[in-house]
Amino acid sequence: MKSPIYFLLLITFSISCITEPNSVESENMKVPVSIARDFQMIYSDSTFKKSYVSGKMHYDFSNDQLNYSEFFENVELIIYDNDRTSKIYSDYAIVFNTHKFMEFKGNVEVTTSDGELLTTSQLFYDTENEWLFTEAKFEYIDKTNKIIANRLDSNRDFTDLVTGNLTGSININEK
Repeated sequence: MKSPIYFLLLITFSISCITEPNSVESENMKVPVSIARDFQMIYSDSTFKKSYVSGKMHYDFSNDQLNYSEFFENVELIIYDNDRTSKIYSDYAIVFNTHKFMEFKGNVEVTTSDGELLTTSQLFYDTENEWLFTEAKFEYIDKTNKIIANRLDSNRDFTDLVTGNLTGSININEK
């Protein structure tokens, strides 16, 4: 005959092995290092202001292997140069810090101090090479051109611009 202590130990051991489903799921969730609401950030190099970022919500996942940050609602990025300023607005943005790469989604609008305007639903920005690209439909307007196409590959100044299936008007100067 087995003792009641053996039976009690068996039940205790069985109960201690049961895990709650919620506790397992929470271990797999990514937790940001910080969360900011109605934020403004300034990036500078020495004493020169390089860029400014603002929005309604910011999640910093620099503790993640991908080292990224997410920005939500009314995202604004301003890039300052000596003689030119560019502004990018969107509903959402993600920055991959290690790869120096950004993605903007939802009502993306790029404006420059030269009067250029680019609108699209999604835009990628290589911050190291200052290169913009998208496979989404876009519209680009400057003082003399209106370009509508379904693919963009361009430097940030729009002086080296390649498109796919072009519609709209573009002026070409023959020399």
